[in-house]
Amino acid sequence: MKYFKAVLVIGLLSFWGCASMSTTMDYDPNTDFSKYKTYSWFDGEMPADDALSANPLAKKRVVSSIDSYLASKGYTSASSDVDFVVIVHAGTKEKMQINNYGYGGYGYGMYGRGWGPGYGPSQTDVTYYDETTLVIDIADADKKELVWRGTGTGIIRGKLTDEERDEVIATILANFPPKK
Repeated sequence: MKYFKAVLVIGLLSFWGCASMSTTMDYDPNTDFSKYKTYSWFDGEMPADDALSANPLAKKRVVSSIDSYLASKGYTSASSDVDFVVIVHAGTKEKMQINNYGYGGYGYGMYGRGWGPGYGPSQTDVTYYDETTLVIDIADADKKELVWRGTGTGIIRGKLTDEERDEVIATILANFPPKK
């Protein structure tokens, strides 16, 4: 099962359909984001169910995309004396969609005799799909507290190019730093 989930996380990187991605963002309004200039990556232990940790190659590509985005915004990666720490993690969840196509309702009665309820067969389709969520956390380095979180959730679809992956990261980080 762990192997299966690790393979699914590749969807975050190479099988994520951009068109179906939704994002959310939350932050601490008491934080002065204008003081942030330098950052480092969290180097502690991640939870056992972190799908990115299970796939180091996928994590490396996501980290590279985030580094590029932050550099484009003027932030500098450093190894010590940083303003904030970036933490990235992901997970997958199997979802189920049920569609019922019923043909009952009102219409002409049997053999064209008047108006009344009509009867007919109905069909129910059950579809399973995997949904991947990427979470990017920003923690204040001095306070060691989470100050910003962005998430992107999408349905696994065709292969992503590097540009599409960068677009996913840019969409999640679009509101970092938050505007007052």
